Amino acid sequence: MGLWGVGLGISFPLFFQLSGGIYRDLAVMPDSGGSLATLPLPISILTCLVALAFLVDRFGRARPALAMIVGTIAVSLTSLWLGSDGVTPPQRKLMMILQVMLPLAGLLLGQLVDDKHKVIARAFLVVLSVVVPLQLLAAWLQGERFTQYLYAFSIYSHLQYVPLILVCAFAYSLASLWEEYRLWLCILTILMFVYATRSYSFLAIFGYGALVIAFLAWKLWAYRASSKWVLVSVILIAVTTLGGLIYFEKMEEQRIGNSFLRKFTDLSEGKIPPNVEERFNDWKNFGNGILESNQTLLMGHPQPMPREIRTSPHNWYIDIVYNFGLVSLLPIAFLMGYTADLCWRQRKTLPAETWWLAAIVFYLVVIDSNFKVTLRQPYPGIFAYFMWGLLLSGLRATAADKRGA
Repeated sequence: MGLWGVGLGISFPLFFQLSGGIYRDLAVMPDSGGSLATLPLPISILTCLVALAFLVDRFGRARPALAMIVGTIAVSLTSLWLGSDGVTPPQRKLMMILQVMLPLAGLLLGQLVDDKHKVIARAFLVVLSVVVPLQLLAAWLQGERFTQYLYAFSIYSHLQYVPLILVCAFAYSLASLWEEYRLWLCILTILMFVYATRSYSFLAIFGYGALVIAFLAWKLWAYRASSKWVLVSVILIAVTTLGGLIYFEKMEEQRIGNSFLRKFTDLSEGKIPPNVEERFNDWKNFGNGILESNQTLLMGHPQPMPREIRTSPHNWYIDIVYNFGLVSLLPIAFLMGYTADLCWRQRKTLPAETWWLAAIVFYLVVIDSNFKVTLRQPYPGIFAYFMWGLLLSGLRATAADKRGA
């Protein structure tokens, strides 16, 4: 499988079900009830399996990823053994281990990729140019503000995870391909604005806004001697801001998306929005479970919290500690430290594109994963780990060039 296949397969939000082929459900969020047969699975799983089969001879080059995988297996099995109460069957905890392990295939694949010609960024650009207009068109045809049903297929978790992943894919393409595809990317910037705002995802909207501002600031610095670029940037920001105000005012007039707009009203009045308060309560409940005893703190619980009570705490780190204990954070903490150390030691020689990639990884792994269980969901988890693997691959290449020089 070539780099084009990897880039397309990792980012394209196409899902399938073991019981029924391509996922084409009209329901916004169907409940699989924990059944693997009916759970929508992303094609990125197959992409990783096929690509890794072709790259098995390169595994020795991906020692950090392999160490992360081996470490995660070790601490998970240790928790399964020492965290058991001797009574509770281990099936649900074994399934949780599988959920945690599966996305790590993206980390291994990303570190094995050698993308000197920016093929992955081009593949992301193609996916965005197909999916974003198609989803917006489908929503317009269906009379919806946003839709998961795209006729040929449906997008699972189209509100919870996919918008931010596509924003991150756009950020990577924008930073990598600006000099080659300026007009294309400018047009897509407008479409991405509509897409992100219609998703009503705070993390996607905030991430997109931060991306546009940071990118404009970066380019203004690069072209600081040109008043033309300053004028164009100011006009772009003004038009985007005005468009956003008109868009949300129109929604308020039509009483569409009031629950979303109410969050801003609550914040302006010094109140905590209901969904944020709900997450605080989830964190508190799971936190109380973590602190039940020294065993639950260090090794986790014998099984995940019952689904009828709560499926997750909306925080990957709390979720992992609740199920596997503090010891389970050691592998990812070491990988974070290793990555940060590489970035720091090479800070004077890293190209701008690598810093952009580092920012994307930070947003997904640190910020987004503290509000969602991103890293144990197949589609966003594989994508996030894949980007992390790409970052490690880039850092390794920069270090090798530095040694060669």
